Amino acid sequence: MNKPWSSSTRILVTTFILLGAVWLAVMAIPLLNALAISALLAYLLDPVVQLLTRRTRLDRPLAAMFVYLLFLLVLASIPAALGAVAVDQFHYLEADFTAALDALKQWLFQPIDVLGYQFQPQALLNNLEQLVGSSLATLPEGSLDAISDVTTNLLWGLAILVSLYYFLKDGPRIKPWLVGLAPDEYQAEMRRLLDEVDNVWGVFLRVQLLIFVVVVILMAVGTLLVIWLFRTGLLKFSPLGLILLLILVYVAAQQADNLWLRPRLMGRRLRLHPGLVFTGLIGALALSGVFGAIIVAPCIATGKVIGRYVRCKLLGIPAWEDLGAVDSNEEQGNLPNEGG
Repeated sequence: MNKPWSSSTRILVTTFILLGAVWLAVMAIPLLNALAISALLAYLLDPVVQLLTRRTRLDRPLAAMFVYLLFLLVLASIPAALGAVAVDQFHYLEADFTAALDALKQWLFQPIDVLGYQFQPQALLNNLEQLVGSSLATLPEGSLDAISDVTTNLLWGLAILVSLYYFLKDGPRIKPWLVGLAPDEYQAEMRRLLDEVDNVWGVFLRVQLLIFVVVVILMAVGTLLVIWLFRTGLLKFSPLGLILLLILVYVAAQQADNLWLRPRLMGRRLRLHPGLVFTGLIGALALSGVFGAIIVAPCIATGKVIGRYVRCKLLGIPAWEDLGAVDSNEEQGNLPNEGG
């Protein structure tokens, strides 16, 4: 005998399921972060997989495997390329860095007069040396924790790489699966809602790539310009001043990204107020770090899309006028023909 649950039982079971889901989400935040990173990477690489399947005879799994292996190859070559460039630049600027270190040592060993009081930086350095020595002496006690952290980060990196492949391979099945979870009469609305959310994240990734290119160009142009002005003698700085100026260039480029470029571009393309994007950026940076700051704008835009849909359903008005027209036409088409 198939006896249905009572309303109180359904409410109780649903409440326990929701509480368990919230508890599991809180406990699995690092895993969710790893899955979010792999999903973003898969979303970014998905157009390449689609292009490969259209231009060749490869099916989706083989195309995903090819793009995945190519991504791993590029990912492995980046540290080697950066290391080679760093070594070349170090040999090129070795004399300037050596002079900068000598100037820094000379400045640190000089007494500093502040309001008639004389400070000895050498004493500060000696205290710092003792502090570092005592910290190193206690290092074996925390070495297991350091090894544990490294192992944990390696495991999360492995989780990102493995889940990235499966997102590339089976990603197109996620949206139909989510649509299929809804009742038949709501599947058209669910499909439209997911399409709008998909559009939000597509716009975000395109703008994010544009921001990345602009910031890299700003840093590269600023670095080359400062070094060229220094070598031609137009900048009368010491090597120490050169290093400080380069650091200032990098900080200025990053602040231009955080304070102006990202709020303006993200706000305009995602139809959000720049002040809202900026506030969310600062809050996410303080609460969840760099990754949260990167994805806060599309998360706000996604909440806006879902919130608009929920508001329309609560008020009993159509969420999309074209879907309402289609539904009304279908209902009229299903009515019996009185003249027939």
